[in-house]
Amino acid sequence: MQFHRFPLAAAALLLAASAGSVAVRAADIAAPAADLWTGFYLGAQAGYLSGTGGDTDFCESISGVGHECFGKSDRINPGDTSMDGVTAGGYLGYNYRIDSVLLGLEGDFNWDNANGNNNSFSAAPAGVATPAAANPFTGYDMSLNWDASIRARLGVIVDERALLYVTGGPSWINAELDSSICGSAPSGVHCGDESTEFGWQLGAGAEYMITDHLSMKAEYIHGWYGDADLDIASNGVNKFYVKQDLQTNLVRAGVAYHFGGL
Repeated sequence: MQFHRFPLAAAALLLAASAGSVAVRAADIAAPAADLWTGFYLGAQAGYLSGTGGDTDFCESISGVGHECFGKSDRINPGDTSMDGVTAGGYLGYNYRIDSVLLGLEGDFNWDNANGNNNSFSAAPAGVATPAAANPFTGYDMSLNWDASIRARLGVIVDERALLYVTGGPSWINAELDSSICGSAPSGVHCGDESTEFGWQLGAGAEYMITDHLSMKAEYIHGWYGDADLDIASNGVNKFYVKQDLQTNLVRAGVAYHFGGL
């Protein structure tokens, strides 16, 4: 009788093992993978920044009268101004994952060291009384000092740890002009100018989770800031300034720590 019970006991054990295996597989299917992306993150970034002041025009503004732009001539040929250099800063953001889609918001601030010069002015316009009329406009230097942005991110998560995304939003950039006539300008004339311009950024990038909390990213971002008006010289009554269409190109890498869902 005991030999007859053995097949029944073996069958019962096989059924129990099979049921356990099915339960484990069902649990594996039902349990979502650990979400590495949702939550706050903080990071540092650095890269290469280039800027272009295009469609350049040379203008005069007289208080209470108005302004006039002179365009190109044989005496003045204001070409584009190119600036390039390095940029470094920090960023803070929040991600929210929906299946394989990631929604996020990121803000950053960066110190920029992008410089360039323009030597296109051969002389002041004919008939224009300049602050330093006896001296030709030999050129000016331009620099980008800092930038900041608040951008949305939309991405696709690939293989849990990789992210491909697009990003865009409002941005601010600080531009500075240093005029070469400042050394010979008469008393009461202020030379050079600085301005913070508002614009927009749009770009794309890739990010990878190295560990459960640490990620690396690489991205390209283009910036549009519209017309930037920067004074070459002014005396409180009239001023001479450069009007430029300011755009930037940025390639950078970053490292961030992810705090997880809080």
